[in-house]
Amino acid sequence: MQFSVILGFLLTLLNKREKVTRKYLAQKYELGLRTVSRYLDVIVGAGVPLEAESGINGGFKLPDTYKLDRSFFSKEELRQLFTCVSAMSGEFSEGQTRLLLDKISNMVKNKEDERYLLKSDTLVIDTGNWTNPQAYRNKIEVINKSIAEEFSLSITYIDRHDSKSERKIDPYCMVLKEGVWYLYGWCHLRRDFRLLKLSRIREMTISSNQFIRKPSDVYEKLAEVFKDAELIEIEIEFSSTILGPMEEWLGPEAIIDTGTKYLAAASVFGGHVLVNKLLSFGSSVRVLSPQALKEELLIECQRILRND
Repeated sequence: MQFSVILGFLLTLLNKREKVTRKYLAQKYELGLRTVSRYLDVIVGAGVPLEAESGINGGFKLPDTYKLDRSFFSKEELRQLFTCVSAMSGEFSEGQTRLLLDKISNMVKNKEDERYLLKSDTLVIDTGNWTNPQAYRNKIEVINKSIAEEFSLSITYIDRHDSKSERKIDPYCMVLKEGVWYLYGWCHLRRDFRLLKLSRIREMTISSNQFIRKPSDVYEKLAEVFKDAELIEIEIEFSSTILGPMEEWLGPEAIIDTGTKYLAAASVFGGHVLVNKLLSFGSSVRVLSPQALKEELLIECQRILRND
C-alpha cells in the first residue's frame, strides 16, 4: 500500500468534513472500489474514528471534533507528510496549503521535543540526566496517561528501609523537589496521600479502575516531609566545585569566600534528609559542627562500607 494514498484519503476527509463515498475516492485516486475499501480498513485499523453510513446517501466522514494526533505518525512519516502536502498543493487553496504545512511543521517540532517533560522558549524541564537521558521518561509517560484518564496505578515500591510492597495509587500530580521526582497521590495501602520517589518505583502498570479525586493539598504534604525534623545550626567547609549547588541550597548570604575555600553557616532541617544531602556532595564538603552531625555521617558511611 502507498503512504501517499492513505495520506490523500485522510486529507480529503479532513478537508471536506462531510460524507465521502467510495466511488468519489475511487475516481479521485484512480483506484478500484475494493482497493478503496482496503485503504479505508487500514485507516480504521490505525485508530482513526471513521464514521460509515450505508444506503443511497451513505458514505464516510470524520467526526467534527476529530483532530489528527501527532502520535499517529512517526517523525519520518511527518517529514514525508510535509513533502506530500507540498507536492499536492494544487488540491487546496493557497491559504489551506500554508495552514497545513504550518501544522505539520509544528507536529514535527513537537515530536522531536517529546524527550522533554516541558519545553518553551523560556523554560525547559528535561526528565533525563547527563549520564542517562532516558531516566524516568517511560515512568512519566505512564503517570501522565493515568492522571489524564484518572485510572489507578499498580506499582511495586521500595521504601527507604529497603522494604518492598505492592501498592495501588490514585495519581494526582508529579513533583520536582530539589532535583528529585515524586509521584503524589492517594495510597490505598496506607489510606493516605503520599509522596513516592520515582526512583523507588520498580514496576508500574495502569489498572482498569478509575478513581474519583479526593480533596487534597500537595503543598501541605510537601511541608510534612520535615514535620518530624528539627532545625539545627550547621557550619561546613566546601570547595569551589560545588559553589553553585551550595548557593541554591543555603543561599549566597550564608557563604563566605576565604580565598582558598568556602565556609557556610545556616539553620537547616536535620535527620536523614540532611545526612543524605551532605553525602551527595562527597569529599567536596566537610562538616565543622555540630559534632552530632559528624557522627551521624560517620555511622552512615560505615553502613555503606558494610554493604560492600
